[in-house]
Amino acid sequence: MNKDARFYFANLGADVMRCILASEAKDNQRYESSLSRARRTLNALRSARRPEAHEEGLLLLRAMEYAHASGDMLKFRKNLNSMIMPLSEVLK
Repeated sequence: MNKDARFYFANLGADVMRCILASEAKDNQRYESSLSRARRTLNALRSARRPEAHEEGLLLLRAMEYAHASGDMLKFRKNLNSMIMPLSEVLK
């Protein structure tokens, strides 16, 4: 199956949401596991030959890690869906 940038970006969004939920549950092991999965998805996104999608995904992970470090995951979670939808539409 030939997977495109939208597929990988949507999966990255799901991976990031798993990170957020693990962080909110104070489950560091699950957070780290989900973060590793998100990084693998980001690498797969690079193979989709849409450099702008990869860059947006990289920024998304950086923002999530910043929110995690600063304890602001609730706000980040509330905005995640509104960030993912417009970006995935651009990748059509």
